Order: sequence, then structure tokens, then C-alpha cells
Amino acid sequence: MSELAATLIGAGGALAGVAISGMFSMMQARRASEERQLDRLEQRRASDREARRDLYAQLVSVARRAVAANEVLWRASPAELEGTDAQAVADAEELVAEFEHAANLVMLAGPPQLAEQAKQLLWVYEDSLATAKAIAKENPGSAGRVWQLATPGQARIDEALGEARMAFIADARKALGGDDLLSSSAQEVAGSAQ
Repeated sequence: MSELAATLIGAGGALAGVAISGMFSMMQARRASEERQLDRLEQRRASDREARRDLYAQLVSVARRAVAANEVLWRASPAELEGTDAQAVADAEELVAEFEHAANLVMLAGPPQLAEQAKQLLWVYEDSLATAKAIAKENPGSAGRVWQLATPGQARIDEALGEARMAFIADARKALGGDDLLSSSAQEVAGSAQ
């Protein structure tokens, strides 16, 4: 009987060892699977963040060129816009399609706040362009600059373009975590200085 008990105890111990070993193996496999899943998720997030960064950069680049084209219009005289600088009007109008394309991509990529700002940035550019053309049309042959001929309300439209661009850039940095990176770097520098 003692041999039977010893055999049963030995077999039970072996089974318990196999069961415990199997549990640990399953736990390790599950943990490894979760880690791989987290790695894939982080890679996907990084890829999405990079794609959004590229879209935001494309819009900022178009907006920078639009601001420059807008400045040419507002610094020209209506006489110049009818004559030698007529190409400036055409160039500014050509940017509308490119601007709209870049803004639409940002509207698709989001987040909602940046989508709204992209739309507003496009609208402000279109308003500024239309206003400059209207001022030139209302003052044909004038030697005064468009910005000088503008009413205060009209001049505000021109200023709003630069402000809308800077607001978009600031919020895009926040959406991409740029401000978090800068603030943590500043904290590290401050901590190492002490």
C-alpha cells in the first residue's frame, strides 16, 4: 500500500509540475502576445502621427505661400494689379485649389479642432484674396497700395490670415504632442541644471 501511495504521490507531483509549468508557459505566451499587440499598436500610432504631421506640414507650406502671395496683392496698387502684376492675381488664385486640397486632407485626418481650423484658414485666404481684388476693382488706376485703400474692416481680413496660420501651427503641434516634448525637455534641462 505504501508503494501505491508513493507512486500516486509521485504521479500527482509530476502532474502538478506539468500543470504549473503549463500555466507559466501560457502566462508567458499571453504576456508576449500582449507585448506584440502593444508594439503593433504603438507602431500604428506612430505611423498615424507621422502621416498627420506630413498633412499638417503640407497645409502649413501652402498657407505660407498663400500668405506671401497675399502680401504681394495687398502691397501692390490697383494699377499694378491691372498691368504688370496681373500675374500676381493669377498666382494667388491658383493657390486656392492647392490650399483647398491640403485643407481637405487635414479635415479628413482630424482631429476635429484642426479640421475646423484648416477650413477657417482656407476661408480667410479666400476672403482676403476676394477683398484685395474688390479693392483693386473699386479703385481702378489708383497708385495707392491696396492696403492703404482698404477700410479698417477690410484690412483686418488681411491680418486674420497670418493669425489663422499661426493658430493652426500651434494647435497642430499640440495635436502631435510637440508641446509635451518641449515641456518635458525643458523640465529635464531645468532638473539637470540644479
